[in-house]
Amino acid sequence: MGLDIPSSYRLIGATKLLAVLVIIGLMQHFEMIIHALRFDVLSMIPMSVTILVLISGILACIGLFRGKKWGFIPLYFYIPAATLFLQVSLIPFIPNVFPVKYHDIVIIVINGLVLLYSVSLLLRRMETNYIKEY
Repeated sequence: MGLDIPSSYRLIGATKLLAVLVIIGLMQHFEMIIHALRFDVLSMIPMSVTILVLISGILACIGLFRGKKWGFIPLYFYIPAATLFLQVSLIPFIPNVFPVKYHDIVIIVINGLVLLYSVSLLLRRMETNYIKEY
């Protein structure tokens, strides 16, 4: 099962799966992002953080969906920032299974696991691009 597919195609498919997770996370909390982007003098710093998180999420989606390795760079900013500042889960609906008082912990665990998976995916993709010594 799946052994006849070359590993490079599987890695690119997994990269596109990460892009889909980021897209779903951005779409699920779109109204929260729009609410945070309202101009107010007191909310200038949270607004700038929200804009940076949004830009990094969009750049990560573009890079990962195209199968490029540079898409991991904004992803590594997006995951911790979305976790800490926006409290957004990359895998939606799982935090709703748990009681409300555990939502923050579940979001941290889910996003941490996605971050570890993305690091291992990038390392596996970089294994194929080794430099040959002569």
